Amino acid sequence: MKQHIISVIKLLGIGIFSFLFFVVILFVLQGKDEYGRGPTFFGWSSYTILSNSMQPSFSSGDVVVMKPVEDIEVTVDDIITFMMPERRFVTHRVTDQYVEEGVTYYVTKGDNNNVTDEDPVVKEQIVGVHVFTIPKLGSLAQSIRQPIGYVLLIALPIAIYLLLTLYEIIRKRSNEKS
Repeated sequence: MKQHIISVIKLLGIGIFSFLFFVVILFVLQGKDEYGRGPTFFGWSSYTILSNSMQPSFSSGDVVVMKPVEDIEVTVDDIITFMMPERRFVTHRVTDQYVEEGVTYYVTKGDNNNVTDEDPVVKEQIVGVHVFTIPKLGSLAQSIRQPIGYVLLIALPIAIYLLLTLYEIIRKRSNEKS
């Protein structure tokens, strides 16, 4: 029975270590871009929100996941991420749209802003439409990139794993001597 419990603890330790390793890799990738752009999977991309212009929908430090705009039609009330001419990403809500000379323009505004954005957005600027939000993941990723974050999420799990392995070796030797 005792052997079974130790095997389960070891398996849990390896599982937790593996999960933490995967999470650390994801966090380190998340928001690596200076503009908050994270990894892209199957065309879906993630962005770390850098301001509170969209409160209460989401806040600074949240991560938003965006579906590529080619897959869907953008409509009023959609939340989109678009690239500004200065190559900066902005995530705001579409408040209006109009067609001028065959080109569709989207008027955007942050939920927490009093006025709409100065320039309308064209479809070529839109990189994605909001699908879901992961609260505070971007803030957590930023913390992990600090030295203490690396220690807590990389060095500590490795140390725990090594200690569990060492304990099992010592216990196994003491059982063999008995």
